[in-house]
Amino acid sequence: MKKLTLALACSSFAIAPAVFAEEAEVVTSAAGSSYITGNVQMHDRKDFHGSAVTSTIEAGHTFRTGTTVLVEFDNIHLGDNPSNGVNANSPVYTTLGIEQSYRFDSNSFLGDGLWIAGGYHHVLADGDSIQYRPLIKVGYDFDNGISISNRTRWHFDAKDGSKLDDVRMDNAIAYTFKDMPLSVKYNNVYMLDSEGLDHEFRATWTRNGVQPYAEYRYQGSNLDGVTPNNAFVIGASYGF
Repeated sequence: MKKLTLALACSSFAIAPAVFAEEAEVVTSAAGSSYITGNVQMHDRKDFHGSAVTSTIEAGHTFRTGTTVLVEFDNIHLGDNPSNGVNANSPVYTTLGIEQSYRFDSNSFLGDGLWIAGGYHHVLADGDSIQYRPLIKVGYDFDNGISISNRTRWHFDAKDGSKLDDVRMDNAIAYTFKDMPLSVKYNNVYMLDSEGLDHEFRATWTRNGVQPYAEYRYQGSNLDGVTPNNAFVIGASYGF
């Protein structure tokens, strides 16, 4: 039950805010760049994340070296808390993270579209460490506006650091329109051990300044005995 609870909670961690970390190599000033992003998620199963309405807030800073530090508050309950279910009375999860990214230059054999990154996320709940999460990322940005990426993140139990709870794999494909301020993205989230499967579809208004987005998530579609959750997400990101 503990593993299932953590797997479901992990599936609510937004990948899209990590776009800033994935593109951390793009420095906008001598000091680097910062971002803040947040959303409100409306669930048709309020027991899936512990509430019918939850929220996620993340902020981070990328230095000139390509190093990004971030903090995320996930599973903030804005609606009623159910008295039962796999995530009944679940807490707010705090993630402290650091990532190092590198973009290959135009002289590499694959051109300047290839980037890689590695990092570590430390997850806490109610002040206690619950998971250690090392991760790697790789992606490629094509000249035609299409980009693809993978993030593989290992989840280790903080109470027993040698115990691997699960492995989360995010595989994404996105397209940025050249004739309008719009990007669309599909992200497939797969939990290797629990076999949980999520589908995420996002559209972002890529205007200057605050960038609003809307997203639909179909969560837990491959878990035995679990009815999938439909989540509708409204959020916005701002880089500065």
